[in-house]
Amino acid sequence: MKAQLIDLSEWGYFGEGGSSTSYTKKVGENLVLKLNNRDIPVEITENEYLASKAFHEAGFPSPAIFDFVTDGERFGYTSQRINGKQSFARLLSQETGSAERLARRFAALARDLHGTAADVTKMSSARERLLKSIGDLSFVPEDVAAAVRKCFSSIGDDAMCLHGDMNPGNIISFEDRDNWIGVNEFAYGDPFLDIATMHIICYFLPAKYVKRLYHAGQSQLRLFFTFFKKAYFGNGWDSKEVEARIWDAATVKFCAAAATKPEFVSLLIPLVRRNRLGFLFRSATFKDRLPVRK
Repeated sequence: MKAQLIDLSEWGYFGEGGSSTSYTKKVGENLVLKLNNRDIPVEITENEYLASKAFHEAGFPSPAIFDFVTDGERFGYTSQRINGKQSFARLLSQETGSAERLARRFAALARDLHGTAADVTKMSSARERLLKSIGDLSFVPEDVAAAVRKCFSSIGDDAMCLHGDMNPGNIISFEDRDNWIGVNEFAYGDPFLDIATMHIICYFLPAKYVKRLYHAGQSQLRLFFTFFKKAYFGNGWDSKEVEARIWDAATVKFCAAAATKPEFVSLLIPLVRRNRLGFLFRSATFKDRLPVRK
């Protein structure tokens, strides 16, 4: 795919994430530009662009995706800018008592997404992506590799739509209209893979890292996740079956991330070993106490 060359002087700095920088058009069209870092292969950025475009064209609420572009060194794409919006993550950090309200909206969007049949002839399999990412698991000790393989065996290959990075930072709201963003990993597969992202944020990652990326603190995000599970699963939200499925999916997803992030390996190994030995902090993970209503 040929990228359209842009003049970066026409764009103003907007923000940045772990692997990209965003800009807004200074004059004229109401657009956002996302450019991936120089070390991101063009093929990966092209796949992100196509996935984001497919997500919007499938009819899910999200900004329209326009051109595949380059500034001569980095590659990215332009999209519709939604003015006045805030992410659910930022709203959580700013509005005391908003966790249940936002979690219910988040769960409704997730259930609609996961209830939509995917065209598997035009989309990639999340399970196959994970299998490719974790490879032969030579980067972890054999006992950990065996545990990850066991977790992987519980993951389905459902023909249902997945976001790929489903977290409250990837929902933006304006006047109570909610839109998905960050849909560059749009795929089909087991819905527990989407739900596992929140589990990783709440229970696998260091608190300082989470605060920097998602604005809200882990205690706020854990409460949000508890309300989300209650709204998404209904009765049985804290059952052993749901608990096990989320844990398995989270372990595999985190392992896939650790394949390219050595710092995550040092977190993954004790988490997996603790679970195998029966010392997993499940009482904190799945039995979060909700505020007492007076």
